[in-house]
Amino acid sequence: MSGESLKEMLRRARMFSFILALIIFGGLGQTLHAAQFPVTVTDDRGKEVTIYRRPKRIISLSPANTEILFALGLDEEIVGVTEFCNYPPEAKGKEKIGGYSNPNLEKIVNLKPDLILADYGNPIKGIKQIESLGYTLVGLNPKTIEDILRNIKLVGKITGKTKEASELISNMKERLNSVEERVRNLDEDEKVRVLYVIWYPPLWTAGSGTFIDELIKKAGGINIASELSGYKQMSLEKVIEKNPQVIVVGESKDQPNLVKTVKEETTLSGTDAFRNNRIYTIDTDIVSRSGPRIVDALEQLAKLLHPKMFKEEK
Repeated sequence: MSGESLKEMLRRARMFSFILALIIFGGLGQTLHAAQFPVTVTDDRGKEVTIYRRPKRIISLSPANTEILFALGLDEEIVGVTEFCNYPPEAKGKEKIGGYSNPNLEKIVNLKPDLILADYGNPIKGIKQIESLGYTLVGLNPKTIEDILRNIKLVGKITGKTKEASELISNMKERLNSVEERVRNLDEDEKVRVLYVIWYPPLWTAGSGTFIDELIKKAGGINIASELSGYKQMSLEKVIEKNPQVIVVGESKDQPNLVKTVKEETTLSGTDAFRNNRIYTIDTDIVSRSGPRIVDALEQLAKLLHPKMFKEEK
């Protein structure tokens, strides 16, 4: 073999290796994504669900689920959301598939989803219809903040966003721990008695087993309605008896004048909250939606209950 032929063979071999490297490393990201699938998870219904490939067309059946999906960077993959999905602002531009309790099956079918993320409160009949048509559906039903973190991890797993989910959870835990660390050593008499107002009149509040109850406790407060279970009515007489030091009113478009109505309720004028002008508002969405903003709710609530302890650093 001549020296010239040997050089040509070596040149071609190097070029082939270069092209092969481009193919391998150029497609590495896609290969890594593909390697995550299929995945099998058990959702909050106790149902085992297998996702065979990374979802590219996702429908969310609740505002909380929508917020999780956007937080994981799945903007492009979201093809449908409910009429109540208003955060982040980009969610408003997504195709609407109906309400939270009455999603439109025809619209869902037309969007050809390869993953549907359901939530507690979606109609059972509708969920069964969706599954009977062969669509992949994962149901979430978190009851605690820890459950929310677990659900974010699950959604990350079934969408190929495990890294993003891990980073989001880490950030949320850091912020949660920061608040809890500050209030951990409060004596019982240093904890603030809190009434959370959902609706008035009549007065509806949040009892034990709700995110609001857990948030109040984690923020260094005592929920005066904790003897109740879930969301219940509470008499003004009982409120006076419990004497809240702080009243937090949930802000929503359904009752835009709610805080004004509460402040004008003279029956409660003898409570410490009224005497010390400690009646505040907080966005209903962040305290009731089981998504990443639950941490925002805790931080805001902690500042309302213990303003000196959580004073903004200059």
